[in-house]
Amino acid sequence: MSDVLYLKIVSDIKQKILKGEYRPGNMLESETALMRTYETTKITIRKSLALLTSEGFIYSIPGKGNFVCKPETNLYTLSFNKFDKLNVQIDEVQLLSVRVLNVTDIPGIYVKLQITEEEMVIEIRRLLCSMEKVIAFEKIYTKYIPQNPNVENMLKFANYIQPLEDENAFVMEKRMTIEAIHPEKEIADQLKLPQDGIVYKIEERVKNIDSKEIMSYSIFQVQTKYLKLTAVQSFENSPKSSM
Repeated sequence: MSDVLYLKIVSDIKQKILKGEYRPGNMLESETALMRTYETTKITIRKSLALLTSEGFIYSIPGKGNFVCKPETNLYTLSFNKFDKLNVQIDEVQLLSVRVLNVTDIPGIYVKLQITEEEMVIEIRRLLCSMEKVIAFEKIYTKYIPQNPNVENMLKFANYIQPLEDENAFVMEKRMTIEAIHPEKEIADQLKLPQDGIVYKIEERVKNIDSKEIMSYSIFQVQTKYLKLTAVQSFENSPKSSM
């Protein structure tokens, strides 16, 4: 019962913070007072406070008490899928090449994949098209392990990686970087861009949170006119701590 109660306490205090009953910088009641309010033990109260702290709603000052965090007003959440955010429909994927290469053939890739310079990697190069126009160029890299099911799947689905991602969805952690750049000549030519053309370069690294290994590293370059980024500021879920 105490396990259920501590979650109810967390939810109740969150709602008081979000509704403004507790303001940023306000000190919560003492643990003893909270024990009386919720008719529970000190262990349950401390468990609730620990969860509120880890989620960024409160912070603790030893010897003084627990205080409501100040929300980060300049923090935005970007909900992003590089395919869903395109303002055109991808109707064709042209596979340029699927190669197994020495790590040393691709400068710096061993750092991105966190492998040694003696290992091998799979490189997939492909074009994404809409209505017979090339709008994006993508390179995907993963460590080559002969007979490994994930690797075999990547080779099999080289022109469509989604089955591999779906299979590993619950153990994946993705980290992404987006920047506007002048592409290399090969990519500019493929995208039929002028000499001073600009693309969005999206680097994505996929990590297995169980094994801590890097599953893949990809570089997706798309013409800027086909991609629009939108972020939202929201305090509905978890405000970030700021002291």
